[in-house]
Amino acid sequence: MEVQLCGYNCVRTYKQCITLLSVFKDIDAINLDYDLRGEETGLDILIYMKQNNIKVREIYIHSTHLEGVKEMEKFIKYNFKDVDYLYCPYSE
Repeated sequence: MEVQLCGYNCVRTYKQCITLLSVFKDIDAINLDYDLRGEETGLDILIYMKQNNIKVREIYIHSTHLEGVKEMEKFIKYNFKDVDYLYCPYSE
């Protein structure tokens, strides 16, 4: 039996995200913030994904932490070369 989930699963912490990624190893899209209200960041999630061979088709970043965004972009370009990537800047 194959289970198909539609839409987003919203998580707010690194631990919650890693828990989902440990179950779903092939995802359509992930939308990340750099700041995750703890020590870990969105970059740490990308590192986990690379280390654990998580397949993703699209990566979106939404963050006001511009230095963090730059680091995440650099990591994506080097490690997720075939993945569609988009930065969605915060606007009021």
